[in-house]
Amino acid sequence: MNRRPSQSRSGFDSFSSRHTAHFTAASPDGSFFEPRRRRPLAPRLLALAAVLIALLLLGNFAVNRFVHVKRLTVPMRGLGEAFEGYTILHISDLKGARFGSSQEGIALALRSEHFDAVALTGDMISAMGNAQPFYALIDALRELNPGAPIYFIPGNDDPEPLSMDYADSGSPFAPWVLGARQRSAQLLSAPQGVERDGQTLWLTTSSLLSLDLDAAQSQFEQRYLDAQASGDENAIELAAYNLNALEQTRVARKAMREEDVIVSLTHVPPSVQELEAAAGTLAGRVGLVLCGHYLGGLIRLPGIGPVFVPSQQLDRYGLFPGASACSGLSRRGSAWVHISTGLGENDGHYPAFFFRLFNPPSVSLVTLTPSSL
Repeated sequence: MNRRPSQSRSGFDSFSSRHTAHFTAASPDGSFFEPRRRRPLAPRLLALAAVLIALLLLGNFAVNRFVHVKRLTVPMRGLGEAFEGYTILHISDLKGARFGSSQEGIALALRSEHFDAVALTGDMISAMGNAQPFYALIDALRELNPGAPIYFIPGNDDPEPLSMDYADSGSPFAPWVLGARQRSAQLLSAPQGVERDGQTLWLTTSSLLSLDLDAAQSQFEQRYLDAQASGDENAIELAAYNLNALEQTRVARKAMREEDVIVSLTHVPPSVQELEAAAGTLAGRVGLVLCGHYLGGLIRLPGIGPVFVPSQQLDRYGLFPGASACSGLSRRGSAWVHISTGLGENDGHYPAFFFRLFNPPSVSLVTLTPSSL
């Protein structure tokens, strides 16, 4: 039987003109040889910038989890040789921040450091009123150096330290102050002196040096009499405390001599005008001011410094004020002023998007040394 022959007896027949007629090939032109077009450069640069910013923020976050120790030496005119190397640990603006549940991050940073006294210059309590991180800080410092006195003052964001508003709790002292006192920290309500070889180093607040003692005496005595008449134990305790602090201040001010050295604690940095206005008074004899408040501007740019500090005392209302305006050691009139960059985060005085950038949390070891200048 005859079979119809196959139309394709081999694989090569598949490439015959009859089998490939329905395929067409485009004629090559210039575009056939052009390389593949690249994506625009701008999106790639934006993506690279986003990655770099993310890495920068991640690194900044990691750095901010550790406490940095700043060491500085202050030449004090008239300081005796006995106080050579006297070191004050200056801490400000904790704002309820935690560096470990027991502030072990702070203790770790200071584990091999020496200090003779501690100055806490305000805003130590969180915005929610939580004092536990403050207590943990005092406990950690006390363990590091049991013999160093710890002095603290309130900041503008701390609850009022003494008020009859606390009477319902059984004391005119704020709970955070009571907790600090129970841990042997002392509210600096009167000047405190350290004597060595006939010279005294005084730690005080500026307001105690400029206070009208006679006017305050009359006012506090009347309050004490009124409290006794009312029989209110809290009112009596508050009035008695104020009278005692006033008497200690009077005694200390009488004991201050020309050869003594005065270190003042305040929360808000004083202006040059304020320091110059105190010239010729007891407050004008302050040789060193320890303060905080500004948090170093929070955002700091390399080569530029802080971006913004909320203060009407500064030029441009604090926009790009310069590093010395809100941090570090600087000379203002006849006094040295040290402004701590602090430990805490944004407290509501800065725009909401501000955070610590190129400005790690820090504490300062301020060492005094004699100077003839």
